[in-house]
Amino acid sequence: MDTNSLRPFFEAAGSVFSQMFGLEPEASAPRALDGAESHDWEVSGLLGIAGSSQGVLALRFTMALVDRLLEASGVETRDEQDRLATASGLVAEMTNIVAGNAIGGIAGQNLEISPPVVIKGKNHQITWPKIAPVVAVDFNTSLGAFELAVCYNGK
Repeated sequence: MDTNSLRPFFEAAGSVFSQMFGLEPEASAPRALDGAESHDWEVSGLLGIAGSSQGVLALRFTMALVDRLLEASGVETRDEQDRLATASGLVAEMTNIVAGNAIGGIAGQNLEISPPVVIKGKNHQITWPKIAPVVAVDFNTSLGAFELAVCYNGK
């Protein structure tokens, strides 16, 4: 499995966590996803990539990790509804930053990203486009694990 064209995405995920939270994520080896497997992720930030190449990116978390990231950021919420809305906002913004940093590092491509969408629910499923294989990397941090999955037909 050739993952060279996806390297900017996985590098961006690690550097965003380092810059935003002072965490040094350890990346696993890339693996293929078929989209139907069970998982423990409870919230995903999803966005599309368009232009000279196309793709979809998903940044996936447990709610426990999102809560720890909010706490590490000093964010306090008033009630459960505010916590869930703030958590969704954090996931959306992190997805946007990772994608923006990644496409900024891809030379020779004219790319744009869509606004992120947040999906919640344990073991939620993503219907991936059939434009390229879906490749995922799990990252471990001292606060918990997360995953970045990418389907991208770039050069």
